[in-house]
Amino acid sequence: MADATDKDIRSAIKDVIKALYPDAVVFQWNALSHNLGEWPGMFRTETGTHGWIIKRGGVSGGWKNGQRDRKTFVYDIWGFYGYSSGKESENSDDDFGAILDAIYEALKEKPTLDLEGLDPHGLLQVAANTTIDTGEETLHFAQCRLEVKLCC
Repeated sequence: MADATDKDIRSAIKDVIKALYPDAVVFQWNALSHNLGEWPGMFRTETGTHGWIIKRGGVSGGWKNGQRDRKTFVYDIWGFYGYSSGKESENSDDDFGAILDAIYEALKEKPTLDLEGLDPHGLLQVAANTTIDTGEETLHFAQCRLEVKLCC
């Protein structure tokens, strides 16, 4: 089997998310326009608003030895979830926090994403977990990153 490509990696990350949340809308490319008002509709499901964008946000490289390089792909994994205020014991912030925790754990359980040619990836990093005003609707927004090292 050939070593994993960028597209394979994005697809494997999508599979991890969809296994946990089959109703979530997951794009494995940057499908967002600059019009924030369009975003909620992109992630609308029968049960609410829940979606993800998975895109390669960066690449770094270094020499493994004198003749071979080693790449690290950095993936932006952005989560979106419908915001609703509620009581202390029932609110969307708690729901989205639980979703983030579940995805963290699921990715941790697949350190090579079941792909060839990868060293164990880093752990999911959540750089921001906030809300975003898209005009008529507020969404939870998590800005996450995952470093994936290509081996050999």
